Amino acid sequence: MIEFVKGVGGGNDFILISHKDRYNYSEIACRFLKRRFGVGGDGLIVMDDNRMRFFNPDGTEVSFCGNGVRVFFYLRYLQGKVKETGRVMTGAGPVNLKYEGNRMISIEMPEIDIKEKTEEGTIVYCGVPHLIIACDDVNNIDVESDGKRLSAILNNGSNVDWVSCKGDTLYIRTYERGVFTETLSCGSGIASASFLFMKQTGKGRFDIIAKGGDFITELNSQDKIILKGEVDITFKGSILEEEDKWLKEGFF
Repeated sequence: MIEFVKGVGGGNDFILISHKDRYNYSEIACRFLKRRFGVGGDGLIVMDDNRMRFFNPDGTEVSFCGNGVRVFFYLRYLQGKVKETGRVMTGAGPVNLKYEGNRMISIEMPEIDIKEKTEEGTIVYCGVPHLIIACDDVNNIDVESDGKRLSAILNNGSNVDWVSCKGDTLYIRTYERGVFTETLSCGSGIASASFLFMKQTGKGRFDIIAKGGDFITELNSQDKIILKGEVDITFKGSILEEEDKWLKEGFF
């Protein structure tokens, strides 16, 4: 049996398991992140002390997930393994986090790099690549079909984020590579869009409205984005590895 915890941040949901050498994490991600056929989730988080690895539902490992690392930190806080502030090691380097109370976790995002402007939008890297597309109304976007097409612009794919800027508020919808569908929010996408629009408008703070919840982003003195939003731990359970073994152990 594989013991797991389920967590969610801004509508992004994840399976969290402890690191063990015998596990094939890509296989676990492919099998158990499938909705209706498994536990379901937008990603698999592998926990190894203060280090985390992240796998998409297609089994690919990526260097960073903004909402995922916030959920990981909150679980460690609930377990008493960190205080209100701490650091998590990711594939994109170490990131600093803080528990703000009331299930709110803030994170200092990795360095964001605005790469290039294309006909479709602007390529921005925040641990993973994003295609940021400005639009008048995110509700008028066909995220599924347009996202699938635009995600393939980069050789290894990219997330695609549509953003509407209304004063101090950004409205955002995201198609995530490796998930192959729209997710209810994306932490690195929110940070990438915020950084881009801050550079364009001169603003230092935005309220963020995503389908899965509300966020706040701020630009700190080190020119890094601080992202704050709500997270939760929803349940825990056991993943079946060998049915016969479970039956013999008398689980039923």
